[in-house]
Amino acid sequence: MGFSKEQQLTLLLLGLSIFCIDFFRPFHPVWSKPYPSSTYLTTQSCPQWIIEVAGAVRIPGIYLFHAPPTGNDALQRAGGPMNRDCALLGRMNIPLETGTRVEIRTSDREPDRVTIAPMDPGKKFVLGIPIPLNQARAEALAIIPGISHSLARRIVEFRKSHGPFKRWSDLRAVNGVGPKKVQAFRSYLILE
Repeated sequence: MGFSKEQQLTLLLLGLSIFCIDFFRPFHPVWSKPYPSSTYLTTQSCPQWIIEVAGAVRIPGIYLFHAPPTGNDALQRAGGPMNRDCALLGRMNIPLETGTRVEIRTSDREPDRVTIAPMDPGKKFVLGIPIPLNQARAEALAIIPGISHSLARRIVEFRKSHGPFKRWSDLRAVNGVGPKKVQAFRSYLILE
């Protein structure tokens, strides 16, 4: 007994669907297998500098550079300041680290100001930029896989009472952190 034409068509479509899913799986972030933590992007493995430009610029956003940019480079990539008379451009020749946020603030009463600060930890995490362990607040630590809100608070409290972490092994003194967790956290954190 054979299949009817409708059944044959259904089997053909099902087979094509399975083929397409299997073929495109490596290219789709949801279907692909997660990368092991050893391949998580760090500043050492990624030859790009990631800078966020915000505030009174023409095209605010996050920009990638292939060499360490200066503040001028970042502002020019963002289309320049909204105020063409801005005197800040000539004075922004300092090199920026990856994960830096440059913001131009304007006011009618004051001259334009530039703020250079670290990027939001949530953005750093999404972009694969390690978060500084000795500077991160509990909210920033809690976004890292394996760190609960209570463990993040314990890490920050330990750091406040005992000083900054000098070695990765110092992190094991925090209640609830063992050697496997320390190894896993090293993919997402940086010890300055």
